[in-house]
Amino acid sequence: MDFLAWLESSTVAEWALISVEGYPIVITAHSIGLAVMVGICVILNLRLLGWFKGIPYTSLSRVLGFAWFGFAINLISGLVLFTMEATSYVSDIPFITKIFFVLAGVSMAAWQQGQISRYAIDWMTTGAPTYIKLLAAVSLALWAGAIIAGRLIAYLD
Repeated sequence: MDFLAWLESSTVAEWALISVEGYPIVITAHSIGLAVMVGICVILNLRLLGWFKGIPYTSLSRVLGFAWFGFAINLISGLVLFTMEATSYVSDIPFITKIFFVLAGVSMAAWQQGQISRYAIDWMTTGAPTYIKLLAAVSLALWAGAIIAGRLIAYLD
């Protein structure tokens, strides 16, 4: 717990909490990173489920590169947000739930990117296989869970 208390008293945490611009910058960056990562993953998963047929499967892997940029923004801004209340977040059920969903969603996105890179050309005529569609639906549920749990952090303290 000493490390968590140290985080909360760090220069980064103090900047985010005390300065006029700190918290607005960090929460805005977190929102933008979320929109980029989750937005691209939603489009990817809907395409795998058969929507947006004008988007070739082969272009999805390249688009995911932008999602990783969004994830990097979220990771950095999320770490700053964590420093502000580290001692309470480590035992906060909505926070832990959010982290679980985010890690599962990111793992799914990485796995999907590999599958798309290897097999997208094969899917051009037949569409994505059933197991890919099932996992696309799971991925959508994971990202929805992450967003919902993230919002609940503010309300279920």
